Amino acid sequence: MTSVIRLGYAAVNTRLPSANRTFRLSRYTEERMLETAASNVDALEAIVRWNADHGIEVFRVGSGLIPFGSHPVNRHRWQRALAERLASVGAFARERGMRLSMHPGRYTVLNALSENALQASLEDLSYHTTVLELLGGEPDWRIVLHCGGAYGDKTCALSRLEQRYGALPGRVRRRLAFENDETVCTASDVLRLCARVGAPAVFDVFHHAVNPSMPDKTVREVVEAFSSTWPAEERQKIHYSDQQAGKPPGAHSEHVDVEAFARLHDDLAGLELDVVLEVKDKEQSVLDVVGRVGIR
Repeated sequence: MTSVIRLGYAAVNTRLPSANRTFRLSRYTEERMLETAASNVDALEAIVRWNADHGIEVFRVGSGLIPFGSHPVNRHRWQRALAERLASVGAFARERGMRLSMHPGRYTVLNALSENALQASLEDLSYHTTVLELLGGEPDWRIVLHCGGAYGDKTCALSRLEQRYGALPGRVRRRLAFENDETVCTASDVLRLCARVGAPAVFDVFHHAVNPSMPDKTVREVVEAFSSTWPAEERQKIHYSDQQAGKPPGAHSEHVDVEAFARLHDDLAGLELDVVLEVKDKEQSVLDVVGRVGIR
């Protein structure tokens, strides 16, 4: 039995111009923002087309596509100015059967204690949602979010997260999926949260190795448990990386351990999954894995 796995990578193609160019906030003007954002959208199109040429159907769009996209200084003129270009890129991705996603950074914390941090997080989630909407994203074009901090009481923090998730605008809430992390929220924490709120749970294999839970289950069994949180018509998504030698636990590797991934591929035989490789050399790891195990 073979697994039905599609591989992808995140944000940057090392062979092509960046789709996340920015500049100093002190140099902000609307004109500079629009010029840089337009260049980033052009770069995103080049990446998406490169992926199509190489049979890669899973890609995470970088949060920096629109400079200062959720910052108060940005008055959102980009939404109208770039709507047609973004729609064109998204239409091409859909025609090629691609699935795009986004992943806000570590400062987007839905259970933050600070009101200022919470409001900034809400603005950032709205920005990510807008990008996927303007790309014409399908419902399975997800925003993947970590669960936030424990703040000395993880049970209370997760309860606060659950309440705030329920209060989100529907357009944002429908996009969100939650992921286990390497320091606070384990796979079991995320699985319980998502079962309660009805959101998909993204299993990060590497984070699970660093911050383990569910000791009675194999990796395959954890993946299968997470699958129960996903809509029947939507492909389950997981993340994979390896530990970078000589770095603190949780540091993502420069390159995927191809043989280790091949063993995981065998362990997941028969499962339909989209896998994002979270490695520094991006598309090169995807191509090397494809060459080793013959999957896309």
